[in-house]
Amino acid sequence: MSEQRNLPLRRGGRIVICDYNQLLQSVTGLLRMSGFNLFQAYDGLAAEELCAQLDGIDLLVLNTLGTGIDLAVLIGNIRSRHPGMPVLHIRNSRPEGLPIDVTSLHED
Repeated sequence: MSEQRNLPLRRGGRIVICDYNQLLQSVTGLLRMSGFNLFQAYDGLAAEELCAQLDGIDLLVLNTLGTGIDLAVLIGNIRSRHPGMPVLHIRNSRPEGLPIDVTSLHED
């Protein structure tokens, strides 16, 4: 079951994805066709760099296994430049230290 929170997405919004999750990869094309701008990061450090270089990121999508870095640290680093950045975490379990406002979806 997922935790329900509203994520502030709008047509033309910018999404940084740091995930190799098969489900997310399958909907990437649909997100683009729906007018979202997607930026793919190979790992957590690349996601952090993208977020540092791009203005107006609307959503950061992470997977526990895809980042290669502690998620709480990664989110903290990114939010130090972009306070309150919404984060969607795709997971099998919720890692310790993840900020309470991070939306988590179970990967089934």
